[in-house]
Amino acid sequence: MSRSEQAWQIMRDAILSGRLGPGTALKTSDLQDLCGMSVSPVREALARLVATGLVTAEHNRGYHVASLSADDLNDLVATRIREESWALQRSIELGDEMWEARIISSLHIIQRLPREKPTDPILYDRQWELRHADFHQALISECGSKVTLAFCHTLRDQNDHYRRLSLTVENGRRNAGEEHNDIAQAAINRDAKKAVDALAQHYNETARYLLETANEGLLR
Repeated sequence: MSRSEQAWQIMRDAILSGRLGPGTALKTSDLQDLCGMSVSPVREALARLVATGLVTAEHNRGYHVASLSADDLNDLVATRIREESWALQRSIELGDEMWEARIISSLHIIQRLPREKPTDPILYDRQWELRHADFHQALISECGSKVTLAFCHTLRDQNDHYRRLSLTVENGRRNAGEEHNDIAQAAINRDAKKAVDALAQHYNETARYLLETANEGLLR
């Protein structure tokens, strides 16, 4: 892994975990300390984060962690549902037994791992986060379009910037594990309509919880 790749990973994790909160000014010197690297890989990582929407760059204002807003969240979720619905339908059409196995195994892992961080119940556990991404990637992995998969990955990163807030407002009525199971079962049963509907409901439910944070001042 290159130095710029390592810097990108460190900075991305800091943003998605909330260590670098929305709107935080990103000074190059501070990021060098965070990453333990020289300025060149840090600047390359910043450019990549700008391209994916996690960081904004403005003339004379420098770099900032992207702010969060209810309007942007609604737009993001609608776009993600549209893109991943197509990718999931195509994967159901084209996927083989190995595709089914990836879904089942990734589902099994996130069902066994703790969703919340043991030391802080309003933060997601890092290993669960990684395996959760694997599960959603597995669902659409056989769509046959590298461009779509790359775009969906970018949308997932942007969505995760919001999703980390959901544990602060969830009230116990939601069963995310059951939602994941419903999507997976419909997919491997080759029921495209049911799978797409379950995926859309899953994303909309997360958005609903997140929009509740608007009343607490966490979203603009």
